[in-house]
Amino acid sequence: MTVISDLRKTLSYAKRNGLKETLYAAKERLRQRRSLAYSYAAPDEGTIRIQQSDYERLDAGETPDAVFRCPCKMLYAPVISILVPAYDPKREYFERLVRSVLEQTYGRFELIIVDVGKKKDAEEVVLACKDPRIHYYRLTSNEGISGNTNAAAAYAEGDYVTFLDHDDWLTRDALYEVAQAIMKTGAELVYTDEDKCDETGRFFFEPNIKPDFNLDYLYSNNYICHLLVMKRELFLALKLRPQFDGAQDYDLVLRAPKSEIYHVPKVLYHWRSHSDSTAQNPENKNYAYDAGRRALEEYFAAAGIRVTVEDAKHMGFYRVSYEPDIFTARREVGAVGGRILDRKHRIIGGMMDIHGNVAYEGLHELESGPQHRADTIQDAPAVDARCMKIREELYSLYREVFGFEYKEPDPGTAAILPDTDMIVDKSLQFCAQARQMGYLIVWDPEMTGMADA
Repeated sequence: MTVISDLRKTLSYAKRNGLKETLYAAKERLRQRRSLAYSYAAPDEGTIRIQQSDYERLDAGETPDAVFRCPCKMLYAPVISILVPAYDPKREYFERLVRSVLEQTYGRFELIIVDVGKKKDAEEVVLACKDPRIHYYRLTSNEGISGNTNAAAAYAEGDYVTFLDHDDWLTRDALYEVAQAIMKTGAELVYTDEDKCDETGRFFFEPNIKPDFNLDYLYSNNYICHLLVMKRELFLALKLRPQFDGAQDYDLVLRAPKSEIYHVPKVLYHWRSHSDSTAQNPENKNYAYDAGRRALEEYFAAAGIRVTVEDAKHMGFYRVSYEPDIFTARREVGAVGGRILDRKHRIIGGMMDIHGNVAYEGLHELESGPQHRADTIQDAPAVDARCMKIREELYSLYREVFGFEYKEPDPGTAAILPDTDMIVDKSLQFCAQARQMGYLIVWDPEMTGMADA
């Protein structure tokens, strides 16, 4: 399965990007597999017992504050409605989905299944369970993924809704971790990490370890994906839009408020990879990537921001270009930094964490990094002043921090600045103060400078 999948992806990549980039991409993929062996580790029995005990206390009426021994934003345990549009799923896949829900350590949920298939497998699986928390409805017409999901949401009575594809499944602790995050933070939207599994459901690979909410990374691809949990009232106000089927969840997140979003940094969703799935062959859903691009275009148009959205070199990724520039289009962006390459075209500077550690350091310029993030525009804690553009309102802050006037670097050349260690320290200071002022720091890997040394 993996060999076939890799071959398909490699051929598709070569068609779009040429032989040289494809060779680097294939080499990088092999290196990552050797250095990052992955095996999903399910929660141990001790953890399971603790979670079940916590749930029993919550279900008995204890407050979240008492159960979790910390101040919580919610005074009660939420009910989570799991929405599953079904269309003739393979029976063993659907049985695994239902079992994964019934085995949850957090039991305050309802599983809502809307069936538009011709077979009776899904209905028979539900009837065999005899669990009152499962609600099965056969729809009279197939309205597509968005219409069917909206129909499922109309039956929901939970505080939050989440979405589960009919051939995927949840980890046993998924709802507990999500519910705990909701109770502690009061977030309107929660998302988690995910991985892929093979057709047998025994082998796991390609974990998608996501960043905390990152606006410009969201503008670059639908990184949130699975598991996505949203306050029911918010979902009902927005709903999924059929014209964006294939990228309906991306369109939903783009339109949602961005102030109350929380990331649970744990793999809680298994995306099953089989011959018909996007997980194994991304070209199965080229229409989804087209829909994602259209969703982005409409989102910016609705905001009154003139942009051009193009497909990036990796499928499902986009590049947003602003007219006339990002500082004019988006008042919240304070600085844009690029990457700095040495003479061997390897990254030596650019995006940094708050301690000055360089992201993707040592990668060749044609390598893309985990989840292609080294090729993708995203918000950053800091960027290197040797390859940085800033908005005019920050010129005085730059002069205060660096001790000299700001000068925009020439294209393709890192600015000649004294003492690299000092410049890194000053860059961290400048970016930290800009962020404290409410500005975003954006990293754009296509903005590239070559260091002299």
